[in-house]
Amino acid sequence: MKKALLLLAALCIATLGFAQQPFATLTHNDSIRVFHGMNALQSAHSAAVSGDVINLSSGVFYSVTITKAVTIRGAGMFNDDATGLINTTIMNQFTVNVSDTNNRLSLIGLYFASGAQMTLCNAVNPQFLKCRFQTVFQSGSSSSYNTSNAQFINCIIQQWRNEGNRATGTAFYNSIILQYYNQESPDMLVNCIASLGNNSEYTNSKTIMNSILYCDRFASGSNNGYTSFNTIGINTGRYSSTYAYNTSYFDLTNMGTHNLHNYPSSSTYTNPFSLVFTTFRGTYSDGMSMALNDNIATTILGDDSTQVGIYGGQFPWDPSVSNPLIGHINAARRTNAQGMLEVDVEILSNDEE
Repeated sequence: MKKALLLLAALCIATLGFAQQPFATLTHNDSIRVFHGMNALQSAHSAAVSGDVINLSSGVFYSVTITKAVTIRGAGMFNDDATGLINTTIMNQFTVNVSDTNNRLSLIGLYFASGAQMTLCNAVNPQFLKCRFQTVFQSGSSSSYNTSNAQFINCIIQQWRNEGNRATGTAFYNSIILQYYNQESPDMLVNCIASLGNNSEYTNSKTIMNSILYCDRFASGSNNGYTSFNTIGINTGRYSSTYAYNTSYFDLTNMGTHNLHNYPSSSTYTNPFSLVFTTFRGTYSDGMSMALNDNIATTILGDDSTQVGIYGGQFPWDPSVSNPLIGHINAARRTNAQGMLEVDVEILSNDEE
């Protein structure tokens, strides 16, 4: 589907090399503006107001300090070899400090490169969907720095750190958290796979459902207010030596009685991950399958009767984006008789390659 869009003549667009440059479109009500180059996200955000939508093409963009409750959509967090789709990559660390409480900040289909730490200072009800994050860091010693009710859906997070308990009500759905460091804020993990930090307080005040947790062991301390349902715990405490089971290491059965399953459950010399996963052995790489062994997938079910982990639940794992993608932009060489610049934008619908 193609749409011919008329932009104001004041909008300056180079007519050569469009296909080679990343670009962003900014939608405000019925108007669309186009920005090109690796700084396009920064330019679009500068021109945006809360409630606007910024669509990013495939390619690499410099990050921007986000101060507006906008929607930023990319082409996806992974390349798709089958269709030739290239992902949208964000470079450099950035901060989220959004004071708007009437509109929601949304980030969708983005890959954050190494070093692109996202620091959350302030946001209400932000949503992060199908993004590959490096470090997500909630910081701030003042109560003015507080992110509330954030949702992460179908995301991969290399490291989640909530220091000072300034992120409250965070919920993770069908997401992978490779290093989960947290204090006692009441987070929720639903149909997730998470590697817990080596401290008992990281599970305090948490609600964990239909998920898979793994951890070397807990340091001293107690688990307070922890509630877990239909969850698998993997004891990796002896992973590097004999794989022998030792209850002094991570033992989920010591934390509750709500349909919990601990692996291994007795002395064994088997890699504990192989008891649960088909191919995953504790070291993750992008695109890796996190499929469960058949006997686990069919016998250990969540509260909704689907399998535990990222492929079950309300938001089964799917890294592809569903928002329309921009195929290309072609601009006329000069304005028309009305002083307008005609631009042809190809919008790829969800069922087009």
